[in-house]
Amino acid sequence: MGKISVDAFIREYGVAAKQKGSAMDSFIDKHITTKYIDFIRKSVICDGIVDSTCHIVDGDRKLVKVNSANRYLFFVMKLIENYTDIEFANEEVVEAYDKLNEIGAIDVIVGSIPKSEYSEFQTILNMKMDDFRDNEYSLTAFLYNLKESFSISEEVINSVIEELQKETNND
Repeated sequence: MGKISVDAFIREYGVAAKQKGSAMDSFIDKHITTKYIDFIRKSVICDGIVDSTCHIVDGDRKLVKVNSANRYLFFVMKLIENYTDIEFANEEVVEAYDKLNEIGAIDVIVGSIPKSEYSEFQTILNMKMDDFRDNEYSLTAFLYNLKESFSISEEVINSVIEELQKETNND
């Protein structure tokens, strides 16, 4: 089965919504083309979401700048892109989201994705965000990055870590 554009999906959605009975369920079921995505693929997709919503590029530097609203938007649109036959080829992601959300299709589509798949996808994304926070904001990450930036010896880093642990234990 081929792909369908957002506009074509919206036209068909409108027709199905006007019909009685199970026409809407049948319509949505026909567009849910994938019931399972393997773990590695989910992980790679979530890596892309985290990278694109937690960094900005400034010249040749990659800076940390978290955008949670975009993370939600990309998560929803990646679900739709990977579990349905809806194609966003010539559309901006935000534009496509707004068009689908305006008619109530986002909730209907996402609600038709197998719950275990949705849950696992969301769990992996949350784990990737936790990893990002740990790798970017933890004391260990800070010290490692400091060491790499200034070529500080491992002995100095270890002594700072020991001192910080002593202070934490005393509190």
